[in-house]
Amino acid sequence: MMHFIKFKNRIGLSICLIFIGLATLNAQTKKWVYDTNKMGSPFGITIIDDDSAKVALFNQKCISIVDSLVHLISDYDSTSELSLINKHAGIKPMPISPFLEHILKIGKEASRQTKGAYTIAIGPLSLLWRNARKSKIFPEKKAVMEAKKFISADDISLDSLFHTVYLKHKGMRIDLGSLGKGYVAQYIVNYLKENGLDNCLVNAGGKIVTSKPKNDLTIWTVGINVPRSFKDILPKTLKFRNKAVATSGDLFQFFEKEGIRYSHIINPVTGYGITSPKNVTAIASDGLIADWLSTACSILSIKDAKKLALKNHAEVLISILKDNKVEIYKTKGFDNYFNE
Repeated sequence: MMHFIKFKNRIGLSICLIFIGLATLNAQTKKWVYDTNKMGSPFGITIIDDDSAKVALFNQKCISIVDSLVHLISDYDSTSELSLINKHAGIKPMPISPFLEHILKIGKEASRQTKGAYTIAIGPLSLLWRNARKSKIFPEKKAVMEAKKFISADDISLDSLFHTVYLKHKGMRIDLGSLGKGYVAQYIVNYLKENGLDNCLVNAGGKIVTSKPKNDLTIWTVGINVPRSFKDILPKTLKFRNKAVATSGDLFQFFEKEGIRYSHIINPVTGYGITSPKNVTAIASDGLIADWLSTACSILSIKDAKKLALKNHAEVLISILKDNKVEIYKTKGFDNYFNE
Protein backbone atom coordinates (compact mmCIF):
# COMPACT_ATOMS: atom_id res chain seq x y z
CA MET A 1 0.00 0.00 0.00
CA MET A 2 1.07 3.58 -0.57
CA HIS A 3 0.50 6.79 1.35
CA PHE A 4 0.74 10.02 -0.65
CA ILE A 5 1.12 13.46 0.92
CA LYS A 6 1.39 16.73 -0.96
CA PHE A 7 2.38 19.88 0.90
CA LYS A 8 1.58 23.39 -0.35
CA ASN A 9 2.72 26.70 1.12
CA ARG A 10 3.79 25.19 4.41
CA ILE A 11 6.39 27.40 6.04
CA GLY A 12 9.56 25.53 6.94
CA LEU A 13 9.18 22.58 4.59
CA SER A 14 11.92 21.79 2.14
CA ILE A 15 10.80 18.34 1.06
CA CYS A 16 7.71 19.13 -1.00
CA LEU A 17 6.43 15.72 -2.03
CA ILE A 18 6.52 12.57 0.04
CA PHE A 19 5.59 9.10 -1.12
CA ILE A 20 5.61 6.48 1.61
CA GLY A 21 5.57 3.00 0.11
CA LEU A 22 5.27 -0.08 2.30
CA ALA A 23 6.11 -3.75 1.88
CA THR A 24 5.27 -5.85 4.94
CA LEU A 25 5.45 -9.54 5.78
CA ASN A 26 2.28 -9.56 7.88
CA ALA A 27 -0.89 -9.00 5.86
CA GLN A 28 -2.82 -8.17 9.05
CA THR A 29 -0.52 -5.30 9.99
CA LYS A 30 -2.08 -1.86 9.60
CA LYS A 31 -0.66 1.58 9.03
CA TRP A 32 -1.72 4.47 11.26
CA VAL A 33 -1.02 8.05 10.23
CA TYR A 34 -1.37 11.01 12.61
CA ASP A 35 -0.88 14.55 11.29
CA THR A 36 -0.79 17.79 13.23
CA ASN A 37 1.24 21.03 13.31
CA LYS A 38 4.26 21.52 15.55
CA MET A 39 7.27 23.85 15.44
CA GLY A 40 5.60 25.99 12.78
CA SER A 41 5.32 23.10 10.30
CA PRO A 42 3.30 19.95 9.64
CA PHE A 43 4.27 17.16 12.02
CA GLY A 44 3.41 13.56 11.21
CA ILE A 45 3.75 10.21 12.93
CA THR A 46 3.26 7.01 10.93
CA ILE A 47 3.17 3.69 12.80
CA ILE A 48 2.75 0.19 11.37
CA ASP A 49 1.25 -2.15 13.96
CA ASP A 50 -1.84 -4.29 14.53
CA ASP A 51 -2.64 -2.96 18.04
CA SER A 52 -4.78 0.12 17.36
CA ALA A 53 -5.32 0.96 21.05
CA LYS A 54 -1.60 0.92 21.80
CA VAL A 55 -0.83 3.01 18.71
CA ALA A 56 -3.43 5.64 19.64
CA LEU A 57 -2.15 5.83 23.22
CA PHE A 58 1.46 6.31 22.23
CA ASN A 59 0.60 8.82 19.56
CA GLN A 60 -0.90 11.04 22.26
CA LYS A 61 2.13 10.48 24.48
CA CYS A 62 4.43 11.44 21.61
CA ILE A 63 2.57 14.70 21.00
CA SER A 64 2.93 15.61 24.68
CA ILE A 65 6.64 14.84 24.53
CA VAL A 66 7.04 17.03 21.44
CA ASP A 67 5.33 19.93 23.24
CA SER A 68 7.71 19.50 26.18
CA LEU A 69 10.78 19.43 23.95
CA VAL A 70 9.66 22.47 21.96
CA HIS A 71 9.29 24.36 25.24
CA LEU A 72 12.99 23.75 25.76
CA ILE A 73 14.42 24.62 22.35
CA SER A 74 12.12 27.14 20.64
CA ASP A 75 13.20 30.78 20.41
CA TYR A 76 9.67 31.65 19.30
CA ASP A 77 8.43 30.76 22.80
CA SER A 78 9.44 33.64 25.08
CA THR A 79 9.24 31.37 28.15
CA SER A 80 11.29 28.49 26.72
CA GLU A 81 14.58 27.40 28.24
CA LEU A 82 16.42 28.63 25.15
CA SER A 83 14.74 32.05 25.28
CA LEU A 84 15.72 32.45 28.93
CA ILE A 85 19.31 31.63 28.05
CA ASN A 86 19.26 34.20 25.24
CA LYS A 87 17.77 36.84 27.56
CA HIS A 88 20.69 36.39 29.98
CA ALA A 89 23.38 36.74 27.31
CA GLY A 90 26.30 38.71 28.72
CA ILE A 91 24.71 38.71 32.18
CA LYS A 92 25.22 35.34 33.84
CA PRO A 93 25.45 31.55 33.25
CA MET A 94 22.12 29.75 33.14
CA PRO A 95 21.28 26.20 34.27
CA ILE A 96 20.65 23.89 31.37
CA SER A 97 18.67 20.65 30.93
CA PRO A 98 20.49 17.49 29.77
CA PHE A 99 18.44 17.56 26.56
CA LEU A 100 19.46 21.09 25.59
CA GLU A 101 23.04 20.58 26.78
CA HIS A 102 23.40 17.64 24.41
CA ILE A 103 22.07 19.65 21.45
CA LEU A 104 24.39 22.59 22.18
CA LYS A 105 27.43 20.30 22.38
CA ILE A 106 26.63 18.90 18.95
CA GLY A 107 25.97 22.39 17.60
CA LYS A 108 29.33 23.66 18.82
CA GLU A 109 31.07 20.62 17.32
CA ALA A 110 29.30 21.26 14.01
CA SER A 111 30.61 24.81 14.04
CA ARG A 112 34.13 23.53 14.71
CA GLN A 113 33.93 21.05 11.83
CA THR A 114 32.77 23.72 9.39
CA LYS A 115 35.16 26.40 10.72
CA GLY A 116 32.19 28.61 11.51
CA ALA A 117 30.40 28.26 8.17
CA TYR A 118 27.61 26.72 10.24
CA THR A 119 26.83 28.04 13.72
CA ILE A 120 24.03 27.83 16.24
CA ALA A 121 25.09 31.33 17.35
CA ILE A 122 23.47 32.65 14.15
CA GLY A 123 20.53 33.97 16.23
CA PRO A 124 21.16 37.74 15.82
CA LEU A 125 21.25 37.37 12.03
CA SER A 126 18.33 34.95 11.79
CA LEU A 127 16.20 37.28 13.95
CA LEU A 128 17.16 40.25 11.76
CA TRP A 129 16.16 38.43 8.58
CA ARG A 130 13.05 36.91 10.19
CA ASN A 131 11.83 40.42 11.00
CA ALA A 132 12.80 41.56 7.49
CA ARG A 133 10.59 38.88 5.92
CA LYS A 134 7.70 39.92 8.14
CA SER A 135 8.08 43.66 7.50
CA LYS A 136 9.20 43.19 3.88
CA ILE A 137 11.94 45.75 4.51
CA PHE A 138 15.42 44.76 3.35
CA PRO A 139 17.93 45.19 6.23
CA GLU A 140 20.45 47.99 6.10
CA LYS A 141 24.05 46.84 5.63
CA LYS A 142 24.96 48.46 8.95
CA ALA A 143 22.39 46.29 10.78
CA VAL A 144 23.73 43.14 9.11
CA MET A 145 27.32 43.98 10.05
CA GLU A 146 26.27 44.75 13.64
CA ALA A 147 24.49 41.38 13.99
CA LYS A 148 27.55 39.58 12.59
CA LYS A 149 29.58 40.64 15.63
CA PHE A 150 27.72 38.21 17.89
CA ILE A 151 27.63 34.94 15.95
CA SER A 152 30.69 33.01 17.16
CA ALA A 153 29.95 29.58 18.63
CA ASP A 154 33.25 29.90 20.55
CA ASP A 155 31.49 32.51 22.71
CA ILE A 156 28.94 29.92 23.86
CA SER A 157 30.47 28.56 27.07
CA LEU A 158 29.21 25.17 28.26
CA ASP A 159 30.08 23.96 31.76
CA SER A 160 29.62 20.18 31.83
CA LEU A 161 30.42 19.97 35.55
CA PHE A 162 27.77 22.42 36.76
CA HIS A 163 25.53 22.02 33.69
CA THR A 164 25.28 25.67 32.77
CA VAL A 165 25.60 27.69 29.57
CA TYR A 166 26.81 31.26 29.26
CA LEU A 167 26.62 33.52 26.22
CA LYS A 168 29.60 35.81 26.71
CA HIS A 169 28.24 38.97 25.09
CA LYS A 170 24.98 40.91 25.27
CA GLY A 171 23.25 40.67 21.94
CA MET A 172 24.13 37.00 21.40
CA ARG A 173 21.32 34.57 20.56
CA ILE A 174 21.29 30.83 19.97
CA ASP A 175 19.07 29.60 17.15
CA LEU A 176 18.40 25.85 16.93
CA GLY A 177 16.17 26.01 13.87
CA SER A 178 18.74 24.11 11.81
CA LEU A 179 18.82 21.00 13.98
CA GLY A 180 15.92 21.06 16.47
CA LYS A 181 13.33 19.39 14.25
CA GLY A 182 15.67 16.57 13.31
CA TYR A 183 16.47 15.96 16.96
CA VAL A 184 12.81 15.96 18.00
CA ALA A 185 11.95 13.51 15.19
CA GLN A 186 14.79 11.19 16.25
CA TYR A 187 13.76 11.43 19.89
CA ILE A 188 10.20 10.34 19.07
CA VAL A 189 11.33 7.43 16.90
CA ASN A 190 13.62 6.23 19.71
CA TYR A 191 10.77 6.54 22.21
CA LEU A 192 8.41 4.49 20.03
CA LYS A 193 11.04 1.79 19.50
CA GLU A 194 11.69 1.57 23.25
CA ASN A 195 7.99 0.91 23.75
CA GLY A 196 7.66 -1.86 21.19
CA LEU A 197 6.49 0.20 18.21
CA ASP A 198 9.59 -0.38 16.13
CA ASN A 199 8.05 0.18 12.68
CA CYS A 200 7.55 3.92 12.38
CA LEU A 201 8.33 7.16 10.58
CA VAL A 202 8.31 10.67 12.03
CA ASN A 203 8.20 13.71 9.78
CA ALA A 204 8.97 17.00 11.54
CA GLY A 205 8.51 19.65 8.88
CA GLY A 206 10.36 17.67 6.23
CA LYS A 207 12.98 16.27 8.62
CA ILE A 208 12.24 12.56 8.37
CA VAL A 209 13.42 9.78 10.67
CA THR A 210 12.59 6.09 10.20
CA SER A 211 13.13 2.95 12.25
CA LYS A 212 14.22 -0.60 11.44
CA PRO A 213 11.52 -3.12 12.36
CA LYS A 214 12.64 -6.52 13.61
CA ASN A 215 10.36 -8.77 11.57
CA ASP A 216 9.35 -6.61 8.64
CA LEU A 217 10.64 -5.49 5.27
CA THR A 218 9.14 -2.01 5.27
CA ILE A 219 10.82 0.38 2.84
CA TRP A 220 10.04 4.09 2.91
CA THR A 221 10.14 6.00 -0.37
CA VAL A 222 10.61 9.78 -0.39
CA GLY A 223 10.48 12.14 -3.36
CA ILE A 224 12.52 15.37 -3.30
CA ASN A 225 11.28 18.51 -5.01
CA VAL A 226 13.22 20.30 -7.72
CA PRO A 227 14.80 23.52 -6.39
CA ARG A 228 12.23 26.34 -6.15
CA SER A 229 9.43 24.15 -7.53
CA PHE A 230 6.21 23.34 -5.68
CA LYS A 231 5.12 20.53 -7.99
CA ASP A 232 8.14 19.00 -9.71
CA ILE A 233 10.25 16.29 -8.11
CA LEU A 234 13.53 14.72 -9.13
CA PRO A 235 13.14 11.69 -11.43
CA LYS A 236 14.76 9.45 -8.83
CA THR A 237 13.39 8.90 -5.33
CA LEU A 238 14.91 7.85 -2.03
CA LYS A 239 14.27 4.35 -0.70
CA PHE A 240 15.49 3.54 2.80
CA ARG A 241 14.78 2.43 6.36
CA ASN A 242 16.45 3.02 9.70
CA LYS A 243 17.81 6.32 8.37
CA ALA A 244 17.14 10.02 8.70
CA VAL A 245 16.66 12.38 5.74
CA ALA A 246 16.64 16.18 5.72
CA THR A 247 16.41 18.60 2.81
CA SER A 248 17.18 22.31 2.95
CA GLY A 249 16.27 24.89 0.32
CA ASP A 250 14.65 28.28 -0.23
CA LEU A 251 11.28 27.18 -1.59
CA PHE A 252 9.27 28.59 1.29
CA GLN A 253 11.38 31.06 3.24
CA PHE A 254 13.26 33.82 1.44
CA PHE A 255 13.55 37.56 0.83
CA GLU A 256 13.58 38.82 -2.74
CA LYS A 257 15.06 42.15 -3.76
CA GLU A 258 15.90 43.43 -7.24
CA GLY A 259 15.41 39.95 -8.68
CA ILE A 260 17.74 38.26 -6.19
CA ARG A 261 16.32 35.66 -3.80
CA TYR A 262 18.01 35.52 -0.40
CA SER A 263 17.38 32.20 1.36
CA HIS A 264 16.56 31.90 5.05
CA ILE A 265 19.79 29.87 5.21
CA ILE A 266 22.30 32.53 6.19
CA ASN A 267 26.00 32.50 5.40
CA PRO A 268 27.69 33.68 8.64
CA VAL A 269 30.64 35.05 6.64
CA THR A 270 28.53 37.47 4.57
CA GLY A 271 25.57 37.93 6.91
CA TYR A 272 23.19 37.39 4.01
CA GLY A 273 21.08 34.45 2.90
CA ILE A 274 22.57 32.25 0.22
CA THR A 275 21.32 33.10 -3.27
CA SER A 276 22.09 29.94 -5.24
CA PRO A 277 18.90 28.11 -6.36
CA LYS A 278 19.66 24.75 -4.81
CA ASN A 279 18.39 22.02 -2.50
CA VAL A 280 20.63 19.93 -0.28
CA THR A 281 19.50 16.52 0.96
CA ALA A 282 21.44 14.71 3.68
CA ILE A 283 21.01 11.07 4.72
CA ALA A 284 22.41 10.05 8.10
CA SER A 285 21.92 7.54 10.88
CA ASP A 286 20.50 10.25 13.17
CA GLY A 287 17.91 12.97 12.62
CA LEU A 288 19.90 15.73 14.26
CA ILE A 289 22.97 15.02 12.12
CA ALA A 290 20.96 14.92 8.89
CA ASP A 291 19.26 18.20 9.87
CA TRP A 292 22.37 20.28 10.53
CA LEU A 293 24.29 18.72 7.65
CA SER A 294 21.60 19.75 5.14
CA THR A 295 22.02 23.36 6.31
CA ALA A 296 25.82 23.36 6.56
CA CYS A 297 26.24 21.73 3.15
CA SER A 298 24.01 24.43 1.66
CA ILE A 299 26.60 27.04 2.68
CA LEU A 300 29.80 25.15 1.90
CA SER A 301 31.29 24.53 -1.53
CA ILE A 302 30.29 21.27 -3.21
CA LYS A 303 33.72 19.77 -2.52
CA ASP A 304 33.68 20.73 1.16
CA ALA A 305 30.05 19.63 1.54
CA LYS A 306 30.91 16.14 0.32
CA LYS A 307 33.90 15.94 2.67
CA LEU A 308 31.79 17.07 5.62
CA ALA A 309 29.08 14.49 4.91
CA LEU A 310 31.56 11.63 4.65
CA LYS A 311 33.31 12.75 7.83
CA ASN A 312 29.97 12.33 9.62
CA HIS A 313 29.26 8.93 7.99
CA ALA A 314 26.47 10.52 5.96
CA GLU A 315 25.56 10.97 2.30
CA VAL A 316 24.60 14.20 0.58
CA LEU A 317 22.90 15.23 -2.66
CA ILE A 318 23.09 18.79 -3.96
CA SER A 319 20.68 19.76 -6.74
CA ILE A 320 21.29 23.15 -8.38
CA LEU A 321 18.92 24.86 -10.80
CA LYS A 322 20.89 26.40 -13.66
CA ASP A 323 19.40 27.65 -16.96
CA ASN A 324 16.15 25.77 -16.17
CA LYS A 325 18.08 22.53 -15.80
CA VAL A 326 18.93 20.65 -12.62
CA GLU A 327 22.57 19.79 -11.99
CA ILE A 328 23.15 16.97 -9.51
CA TYR A 329 26.19 16.52 -7.28
CA LYS A 330 26.36 13.72 -4.71
CA THR A 331 28.56 11.51 -2.61
CA LYS A 332 29.14 8.08 -4.11
CA GLY A 333 27.15 6.27 -1.42
CA PHE A 334 24.03 8.32 -2.09
CA ASP A 335 23.19 6.05 -5.03
CA ASN A 336 22.57 3.22 -2.55
CA TYR A 337 19.32 5.03 -1.66
CA PHE A 338 18.56 6.89 -4.92
CA ASN A 339 16.45 4.89 -7.39
CA GLU A 340 14.40 5.40 -10.54
